[in-house]
Amino acid sequence: MTKISPSRMGPPRFGNRPHGIDTTVKTYQLTPEQLERYKNGEKLDDILKGEDTMEQQKPKVIAYAKYEEVVAERDELKKQLEELQANMEKEVAHWKELFETAMADKEQLHKENLTLENEVQRLKELVSELTERNDRYSDEWIDLHKELRALRLYALEKLQKDVYGA
Repeated sequence: MTKISPSRMGPPRFGNRPHGIDTTVKTYQLTPEQLERYKNGEKLDDILKGEDTMEQQKPKVIAYAKYEEVVAERDELKKQLEELQANMEKEVAHWKELFETAMADKEQLHKENLTLENEVQRLKELVSELTERNDRYSDEWIDLHKELRALRLYALEKLQKDVYGA
C-alpha cells in the first residue's frame, strides 16, 4: 500500500503570497442593439468604444438663457482677442522700431569706435616720436652740460693764469 504524506491530506492550500490576478468583476448593461452585435461576434470593447464616441458626438441640450449667456461670453472673448491682437501688432511695431534704432546706434557707435581706435593709434605714434625727440634732446643737453663744465674749468684756469701769472 502507498503511503500519503500528511501535507497532502486535508483541504488544498494555496499559500498567502499575492497572486497578481485581477479579481474584480465588471458588469455591463447592453442595449438590445449592443446585445445583438455581441451575439453576432463583435468584440465587447469595440461595441462599448463605439457607444462612447457616439455619446460624445451628441449635441448637448441646454437652456436658452444659458445659450445666450455662453454666446455673450464667446462674443466678449472674441472682442478681447481682437483687442489683444491689435495691441500685439502695435507692440510688435514699437519693438521693431526700437530694434531698428538700436541697430542704427550700434552702427554709428561702431564707426565712432573705429575713428577713436585710429586716433589712439595716431597718438601712440606721436608719443613714440616725442619720446625719441626727448631722448635726443636729453642726450644733447648732457653733452652741452659737459662742454659747458669743461669751458668753465678752462675759463677759470685762464683767469687764474692771467691774474696770478703762470
